[in-house]
Amino acid sequence: MMMFGFGVAAAALPIPQAGAQPVIGDAPPGPPPGPGGLGDPAAAAQPGPGLLFADEFNGPAGAPPDPASWFIVPARETIRNPVEWDKPYNMGRYVTDQQHVFQDGAGNLVIRATRGEGANIQEKYASAKIIGNWRGGVGTTWEARIKLNCLTDGAWPAFWLINDNPVRGGEVDLVEWYGNRDWPSGTTVHARLDGTQFQTNKHPVDGDWHTWRMTWKPEGMYFWKDYQPGMEPFFTVLANSLPEWPFNDPGYTMAPVFNIAVGGSGGREPAGGNYPADMLVDWIRVF
Repeated sequence: MMMFGFGVAAAALPIPQAGAQPVIGDAPPGPPPGPGGLGDPAAAAQPGPGLLFADEFNGPAGAPPDPASWFIVPARETIRNPVEWDKPYNMGRYVTDQQHVFQDGAGNLVIRATRGEGANIQEKYASAKIIGNWRGGVGTTWEARIKLNCLTDGAWPAFWLINDNPVRGGEVDLVEWYGNRDWPSGTTVHARLDGTQFQTNKHPVDGDWHTWRMTWKPEGMYFWKDYQPGMEPFFTVLANSLPEWPFNDPGYTMAPVFNIAVGGSGGREPAGGNYPADMLVDWIRVF
């Protein structure tokens, strides 16, 4: 997602950009489980005592996400020295109301982007972003079941993990799609938050239900789409395969993020898009 405090020329290039978040910190909530093997059984992601963090989003229709688990971001980040598309008037607003982030009563979280009246993208478009209050470190597996009913011009949805330490920040985009139609959708590991050190796997993203999984081990990060037992990862990023690798630092943790941005470098012009546009999250589980 958007780079934290940076608006350098890299933001104009057709590459994924790293994100801007409130400080997540580096202290783990407790010791992580052992890394285990890559072939962790699918049953390990089911609700149960082995989970470190989970949300099934089974609240009543219209309820916000559980505030004990999630922080709803109240405003879009400001980019320092922005390129044109990252200037405030070209980026839709983040809001906290229950028209834009809510549970649907059918077991899903809905993050909704809407179009209204106004003179520019900032005034016309609103959406939402939530950040988990829980953080996990090396030795964890993260998985979420998501449906992207928001693959439209101007929208920029993602499921990602963040540590925005200003010196050793990092980001992992399990799935990200760009409404600018220029940047390829896919999965990316950012070892710096200025967008200068990353590995990415470009792959199509559609509007069907899919699970997106990442196992974070001392040896690296391993990614699956629609994981089944015995399935090989579609993308592997080995530890220290980038010049900087904060993810093995002692006590290093990340928090989960779900959002739809509108406009900005990744979304650009939303005028031709179909709104409202929704991201649905059935569940997230970390074990």
